[in-house]
Amino acid sequence: MVKLSKDEHLVLSLDNEWKANGQNIILTNERILFTKDENVTSEIRLNHIAEACVDSSFLGIPHIKIRIFGGRIIKVTFQCVGLRAVFGTSYILPKQKVIVQRWVHVINRLLPG
Repeated sequence: MVKLSKDEHLVLSLDNEWKANGQNIILTNERILFTKDENVTSEIRLNHIAEACVDSSFLGIPHIKIRIFGGRIIKVTFQCVGLRAVFGTSYILPKQKVIVQRWVHVINRLLPG
């Protein structure tokens, strides 16, 4: 498990069948962490986020669009990497939509003021 600060706690994570931008993703009450092999590769502090919303690619694949104060946009796409990936888009696309909507809702709920 990734080391969290004293007042920081885990809010949301993905099961092992799913990755975000090819990495593990963890949402805490303070930041979004992208990890690989238990090492943090990047993070987005929640107090730097103006808003998170559901967006989709031209192929209809849902993702999170995170707008950082100052205008920078970060897209987070969830991919099924487990055995269920063989079920194809009829399984994966509805599951992706649910995951994206849940993450957007929780991120926006945690944003300061």
